[in-house]
Parts: sequence; structure tokens; C-alpha cells
Amino acid sequence: MELWQQQFIRALFHYSPEHLDIERAFLVKHPHVPARLYKYRQFTEYHLDALKKDVLWLSSPDRLNDPYEAQVSFDVDRFKVEDQSVDHFLAEARRARQAIEAGEDWRPTEPSRPINAGDWRRQMVSTILQSSDLSKKEAFASIVEEWSKEQAQAHVRSMSQQFRKGFSVLSLSATANSKLLWAHYSNSHKGFAIEYDFASLPYGDLRRRLCFPVFYTTKLRDATRYFDKPGKPFNNLFGQYMCLVKQDDWAYEKEWRIVQAIGPEHANCEMRMPKPAAVILGSQVSHSDEETMRQMCKERSVTLKRMVQKPGTFQLEPVQVALD
Repeated sequence: MELWQQQFIRALFHYSPEHLDIERAFLVKHPHVPARLYKYRQFTEYHLDALKKDVLWLSSPDRLNDPYEAQVSFDVDRFKVEDQSVDHFLAEARRARQAIEAGEDWRPTEPSRPINAGDWRRQMVSTILQSSDLSKKEAFASIVEEWSKEQAQAHVRSMSQQFRKGFSVLSLSATANSKLLWAHYSNSHKGFAIEYDFASLPYGDLRRRLCFPVFYTTKLRDATRYFDKPGKPFNNLFGQYMCLVKQDDWAYEKEWRIVQAIGPEHANCEMRMPKPAAVILGSQVSHSDEETMRQMCKERSVTLKRMVQKPGTFQLEPVQVALD
């Protein structure tokens, strides 16, 4: 990860709101937004109509092609639980189990006397171990571990569902010559890519301001620090951060994302885009599709290019296509 990215994350997504400096974060990011960003498309009626209207579709993470989008990870032992007696815990555990078995949406309540789950578990097990009843010791230890796992899974499910349904994501790429992107998103090089001039967008333009780099990593981000202090201020930009973290298997996409937190009712929506700086045809585009795009670009005075293979190499490069 580059130094500017680390500085950006600390200023915008720090787990402690006291360190939040939104304007500094955007100033750090601003000079690093790629001059050109690309959207890979196919020759479908929907994509052609969107191109004519200069719009693109934002989708909630649960509709994207990576099933692990916006996932979160927690350290169970650092979660806050109620500092309660063994009897009260067992009663709560039974109620939770009954609710889960009945298919009800059970969620842990906010603790009034919080304690780290790991500390509480060790405290309770120590109390039980004072008993000479071995069966009670074993039964309690088993229930404690199961309860801890259920509580963690409930938190993860709840938070992941909020992130995966409540955010809007528009995926763009900083590269136009990736053979994998052309294969995966443009109908095996038979589609097209739209080139947008982000360098011409002013600093305050929301499309530029809300455009973030994707951070590729080998492991899930640990979200525990964002939630382990009940009643304390919370950095509510954390959800956007989760929408920007992806496994490094996807690094070839060189992705930048426009991310908005607008709730599940409005998460899937259109965004007005600038007029394309150019449209780039795939290297395997059909003659009829090329003619369709040639006419569209001529009418709108948009530059048209086509990807071609560099002689003697596997590399692709764009070559301008005459519109006359």
C-alpha cells in the first residue's frame, strides 16, 4: 500500500473519530485520482442506451460479482457483553436458542454493564470450576463457547447485511488494456469501454470527491476497534471503507469506486456521468457493432478507438478509428 493511501485511510477511516479529518483525506487523495477511468461494457440495448444518456448504474455490494464484498471480521473476545451471573446467562442463552430455532431475528442487546467477552468467559468458567460437579463444568464450558460463537455470527450477519444492502457502488478501472477485464466484462473482447476524463472534474465535483481507490489485501479487515466501546463516538464512514477492501486476487482490475451511503431503498440507482472522452472498441468487436458505435460517436463528436494487439507481443493498445 502506498504512503498516500495509508495517510488517506488514517484521515478518513480511523477507528477513533477524534482522528477524523475529512477534508485532509480528500486533499491527500485528490492528486492521485487517475486522469482517465474506464467502464467496460457490452453491446446490449441497456448499455447502449445508458451510453447515449451519459448514465451508469450504481449497485449495492450484494449485487456485485464478488460474493465476499463488504464482509467484516470481528475478534469475539473483544466484544462487549453483559457482566452477568451464570444463571442469568443460561436463561438468556436458552431464549436466544429458542428464537434462532424459530427463525426469529435475534440480536444481542446493548450491555448495561459491559465487559470484554473473553474476560467474562474466563471469569465465569473460573467461578464454575469451583464447583465439584464435573458435568456442570463441562456443560457450562460448552454452552459458553457456543453462545460466544452465536453472538459473533449474529453481529457479523447484521453488519454485513447493512453494508451489502445499504451502500451504492460504481466500479471503474484505471486501465483500458487489461485482457482479463475485456474478457470478463466486455463479452470476451467483443464489447466496448467508456473512457471518462476525471482530470477535468473540479475538486468539489461529487463524482471525483466520492471516487476512492480499492485497497487489495490478503485478509479481511478486523472491525472490532470500531465497535468495542459502547456509548463512545463511532466513525460512521467505516461502512464505506468496507466497500473498498477486496482480496488481492482482484488487484488486476486496478479498481476505483464511487461509493455512496444512501440506504437499501435507494442503493441501486443511476448516476449522471460526464460526456465520454472516448469510446474504445474491443479487439474482437463485430463489424455491425463497430458501425453502430461509429455512428453514435460521430453524432456526439466523441473520439472512437479500437484495441489492437501490438505486433509480436500479447499486449493491447488503443488505436483511433476514423469516423468519416
